[in-house]
Parts: sequence; structure tokens; C-alpha cells
Amino acid sequence: MNTRKISHAGLISILVFLVWAVACAPTPAPFNLQTTLDKYMSALPEDWGIIAPTALNEQLSTTKPFLVDVRETTEVASAGFIAGSINIPVRTFIKNLDKLPAKDQPIVVTCGSGHRSAIAMAALQLLGYTNVKSMASGLAAWKAANLPVASGTPPEAKAGKAPEVNPDLFAALDKYFSTLPDGWGTLAPAALNEMLKTSQPFQLDLRETKEIAEAGYIAGATNIPIRTLVKNLDKLPPDKNAGIVAECANGHRSAMVMMALTLLGYTNTRSLAGGVAAWTKTGLATSK
Repeated sequence: MNTRKISHAGLISILVFLVWAVACAPTPAPFNLQTTLDKYMSALPEDWGIIAPTALNEQLSTTKPFLVDVRETTEVASAGFIAGSINIPVRTFIKNLDKLPAKDQPIVVTCGSGHRSAIAMAALQLLGYTNVKSMASGLAAWKAANLPVASGTPPEAKAGKAPEVNPDLFAALDKYFSTLPDGWGTLAPAALNEMLKTSQPFQLDLRETKEIAEAGYIAGATNIPIRTLVKNLDKLPPDKNAGIVAECANGHRSAMVMMALTLLGYTNTRSLAGGVAAWTKTGLATSK
């Protein structure tokens, strides 16, 4: 049997070629959180990723999306839950991606008021999940629509294979979620009203200009529509420790922005609970 031998010169040529190929291979672009957030927010859909309780109830009889409830276990036990949900408390949410379905499967996130589910939805979308919604206004709205509530304990989530995600983004999101404060970063309308009597946080209104024209705004607010926010960070306070209150129609977009700004290093950002709708429902005035 003949065996071909590679000459010394030939071996050197191969090694030179391999070194050249490695050196000339394109270098992956370094992860840039600000660019990632800008790309995500600028492409937000018209419904902002919200699904109404009645629409979700209809879906449950047909497409059956995967339901994940991000409230604390004590909340689930005391207030009930939507049948078919699994429970992953929000602070442990990012660590438990292996308990969710594949990235292209329909997922609906629920919580008490729609605040935590909004940030969980945004986190999954940033990580590459393509079919995630947040139930508008949480279990409170589900109950207000007279839809059925289960009691007891939701079935235990089954672990599978964790998806491939950007490790830097995963680490940033996990740090954010695991350190969420009590109250989840929300600010009640009455509390904001009292705050405005003695101090002036930067009020960031994230709605579209048409929404503001129709519903009015809280005096003192600066309007930067959410899709353009990351491109307009220069309009925010230069001191990242300054107080910022994010405002929108119902607290959904403001929750997402609260998370985004915190990820970008802003240390004192809060979300107006229930948005301008809750502000006016409380009897507080808006400007036109």
C-alpha cells in the first residue's frame, strides 16, 4: 500500500495557510448594549407587544400559547392564576429560560398589573424570542373581565434545554432581574403627585405625539416617543443618578424603558404605575 508523505515544505505551506485563514477571518462585532436596545425599541410593533385578557382567553381555546406567571408564589397562592400557567417569579426569570418553549413558540407573560410581565416580555424579545406577548394590566384586568381564575398551585415547570443566547446580554438581564427591588420600580400616581410638589424628577413621556394630543400629559413632562428613545439619550439628565419617572398610557412602555435605562447605567429610574390613564383616573390633572 502506498502512503503519501507530506514534505517539510508542504507542511509549512499548510501551516502558513491556516494561520492566514484565521487571521483573515472576520472578527465578530463586540456586543454593544446601547445598539442592541436601540435596534429593539426602534422596531417595536404597533400594539407594543400587549394582548388584552379577552383576546388571550380566545387564544387559549385555539392556539394555546405557553403561559408564564412571573408573580411571587405568595401572590399566586392568594389571588389565583390563569389555568395552564407555570409560575417563575420574576427575580429568577432569566435563570429559568430552560423552562420555556422554543424561541419561535407563542408565549404570554402575566403578572399582577402588567408591569413585571412587560419587562419579562421585553427581556425575552431582546434574547431572540419572536412570539412573546404581555397580558395588559395583569390578573387584575383578567378578573375585571370576569374570566375564570384557578386556585391552588400551578403545575411545576419542566426543565428542558436552555436556548443559545448572547452571554453578555444574558448576564446583564440576569443581574437586573435578580436585583429588582420591592415594588418592582413602580411609582403610584399619588406618590408622583406628592413628589412633584417638592422636587422635580425628569418626567419622560414615551407616548406618540398623537396620543398626547388626545389624552393630554402630566405637566413638566418631556416627550420622547419610545421608538426614538435610545437615539435621544442626550435629552435625558447628564447625571445618570438623577431621578427619572417614565410615563406612558398604561405603564407598559414605561416599564420596558425603566428596564432599558437601568441596563444603560441610569440608577434612579421608575415607572408610573398604570400610566397616564391611572393618573387621570385618580382625579389628577393633565395639560393639553
